[in-house]
Amino acid sequence: MERGLLKDFTERIEREKLNVFGVVVRQHNEILDTHDFGEPKGRIQLFSASKTWTSMAIGIAEGEGLLKLDDKVADILRDELPENCAEGFERLTVWHLLTMSTGHETCPAMRVMQKFREQGTFPPENGVPADTWFDAFCTDPLVYDPDDGHFVYNNAATYMLSCIITKLTGEPLRDYLMPRVFTPLGIEDPHWDSDSKGRSVGAIGLYLNTEELSRGGQLLLDHGKWEGKQLIPEAYAIAMGKKQVRNDFDGPGDPEGSSGYGYQLWMCSYPGAYRMDGMGSKYCIQLPDLDAVVCITSHEMERGFDILRAVWDEIVPKLQARG
Repeated sequence: MERGLLKDFTERIEREKLNVFGVVVRQHNEILDTHDFGEPKGRIQLFSASKTWTSMAIGIAEGEGLLKLDDKVADILRDELPENCAEGFERLTVWHLLTMSTGHETCPAMRVMQKFREQGTFPPENGVPADTWFDAFCTDPLVYDPDDGHFVYNNAATYMLSCIITKLTGEPLRDYLMPRVFTPLGIEDPHWDSDSKGRSVGAIGLYLNTEELSRGGQLLLDHGKWEGKQLIPEAYAIAMGKKQVRNDFDGPGDPEGSSGYGYQLWMCSYPGAYRMDGMGSKYCIQLPDLDAVVCITSHEMERGFDILRAVWDEIVPKLQARG
């Protein structure tokens, strides 16, 4: 390891009092440096960084001939749909789910959970929150034309991807990924929260530690290949990290949150970089021009983008210098 690479970064994190747990830096397929700020022992909930692993499953399923990205959601899940699906629902495709361009005005999962909180019935009795997401996704009105690519952050869309994997394979998303991704990466028996039917939540709920998460980043950086074996089809893995839709419809905002969205990955302000991104600033950043991955776990709810800026300022120049 190249100890000292993270010195300026760690000092800045501590100086700015950013609540970071741990960081792992990889370049040229090796771990260069790590730092533990007091990381919780064992695995942590990745929240929305889980979404990227769901996207990996979709790419693998496409490669196995189980689906195509332009397949209609209604066709795949026809016998499970509620009777009152929203007008236009039949137009939604797997691609719309991947890019969160489903036409909803707000995330159906967030809306329904807020409703239960206001009624004082959250979580639902005899169930888990995700049990409410399927019908909410199907029945909430579509206010935008899905083909316009209007991005609205949508946990329920990712959950529907998990439901599609289970429908097509007969097994939960987590189990589907075990021999295809987790075991090859050396990630043993990861936990993934599920709904009452046993379907992995998909949008959230995967538990990994910082170094395990960084292996997923290395897999993406290497276009779906790990130790010489193609785990995710190359073309799909590349497309995951490319801007597929705009996400600046509410104005430019912070460039870290409005530079575009791929297949369950966020584009970064640093040119060509993209990241897994989970609540509380769980970041796994791929830097293709530097052949590098920077993986950070945190519980920083207010200033997460300041952590990214510290990466650009304190880590990237050192990686550039190494070549």
